Amino acid sequence: MKLESLEELRVFAQIVESGSLVAAARALGLPPNTVSRRLASLEARLELPLLHRTTRSQSLSEAGRTLLGRARRILDEAELAEGALRCDAEGLVGLVRVGLGSPLTRPDMLSCLAALLEAHPRLQIQVRVTDLPVNPIAAGLDVVVVGGLPNEQNLIARKLVEVRPVLAASEGYLARRGVPQRLEDLEHHDVLRFLMDPPLTSWVLYDDEGEQHVVPIEGRFETDDGRALMDGLIAGLGIGIASPRLVRATPALRRVLPRYTMTGVPLYAIYPASGQRSARLQAVVEALQRAVTAADEVALAEL
Repeated sequence: MKLESLEELRVFAQIVESGSLVAAARALGLPPNTVSRRLASLEARLELPLLHRTTRSQSLSEAGRTLLGRARRILDEAELAEGALRCDAEGLVGLVRVGLGSPLTRPDMLSCLAALLEAHPRLQIQVRVTDLPVNPIAAGLDVVVVGGLPNEQNLIARKLVEVRPVLAASEGYLARRGVPQRLEDLEHHDVLRFLMDPPLTSWVLYDDEGEQHVVPIEGRFETDDGRALMDGLIAGLGIGIASPRLVRATPALRRVLPRYTMTGVPLYAIYPASGQRSARLQAVVEALQRAVTAADEVALAEL
């Protein structure tokens, strides 16, 4: 690939990441006219529009969405090649783009990254919050932490930890509505549900002897945002599912029906195959693994 073509891809990826040509120009330290010319040159050579632009917004065309994932891989490969030829005395260098579910963005989790950034002054970490499954390549991310394995063959899945969610509610909610003593009591309580299609109508719970119970649930509060779900739990909107770590760390919450847990939910770090050769990406993944493992081991021991 010609060097000018690589630079055009870099400009295109930065425009998408920054949200506009002007913001991309600032990020790249280039005049806006130069950024515009390089994008136009790339579109002219491909004979396809990559962005739909108006005076107020921009969005990727179908061709742009296809190119973005591949451009990210090409740029990452170029950066890996450059890094392999350069012996850097300052340790890890460059940007790692991380996708995390909102429950993982609390201070006790993000603190795992502080020591890494302190030890490597030229390392940068960008966190994007997403509670829905995403393909890291299509989303322009280096790694996402999700529950469950991906279907795509070109992705690597590294298991970080298996979390066993428990049932919890706020002290305020329990004071108003009473503490459930049996699974059947859940019929008379509001249950907080993750917004799904079709709607979630039951929980599968396991007692302390390993027996499975399918429990019908109803509730008046649903959301597709994990942080909003946890905030609703703390605010007293109903009974919900939470990690043991969250219950331990939140004085307003109390575990209910302690004989029962959900099945274990494995958390995976998902990244492109090229990420195996990226020292900075692997360092971030290892830091996240240490944090989630330590947090939930402590929480389960204290419940």
